[in-house]
Amino acid sequence: MSDYNRQDSTLLIRESKFHKSRLLPINGDIAGEIESYLRARKRHRLPVSADVAFIWNSVQGGRAYNGPGLQMCLRPLLRQCGILTSKGKLPRIHDARHSFAVNALLRWYQMGADVDAKLPLLATYMGHCSAASTHYYLHFIEPLRTAASERFDSCFGNLVVPFQTGKGGRR
Repeated sequence: MSDYNRQDSTLLIRESKFHKSRLLPINGDIAGEIESYLRARKRHRLPVSADVAFIWNSVQGGRAYNGPGLQMCLRPLLRQCGILTSKGKLPRIHDARHSFAVNALLRWYQMGADVDAKLPLLATYMGHCSAASTHYYLHFIEPLRTAASERFDSCFGNLVVPFQTGKGGRR
C-alpha cells in the first residue's frame, strides 16, 4: 500500500522485468479510481496498512499478484464483458501495454512533439532497459504508420521527387 503516494499521484512499481523499479506518475482519473478502490477495501474491512499488497489477492491470502496470476483473474472478467482482440481472442496484459505505448506515440505525433526525444521517457515508464527495447516492442500499426508518414512528409517531402522516365523507359 505504501507504493501509492496520493499527495504526489505516483505509483512505485517494484522490481519488475530485469529487476528494475520505477516511479510512475498517474493522472487524476486513475488516482480517483485508486481512491475509490481504497474506500472499498476499507468498507470490506480488508487491510490497508502500508505493508500489505496494493492489489488484494484473496485466493493467495492477501499476497501480491504475479503476472500469470493477474492474467488468470482478468480472463474471466474480459470474457464476461465480451472484450476481445480484433482476432476474436481474449487480450493479454501485454496487449494492454502495447495499446498504451502505441497510443502514447500517436498522441505525441498529433501534438507535434519530438517523438525521438520522448521515446526514452516511454521506455522508462514501461520499464524497458532502453529506447531500443521500446522500438522493438512496438508493432508498426496503421494509425502509427500514417502519423509517421505525415510527419516525414511535412519535414522532408520537398526533398523527395517522383522518379520520371524518358523515352523507352530510360532516364
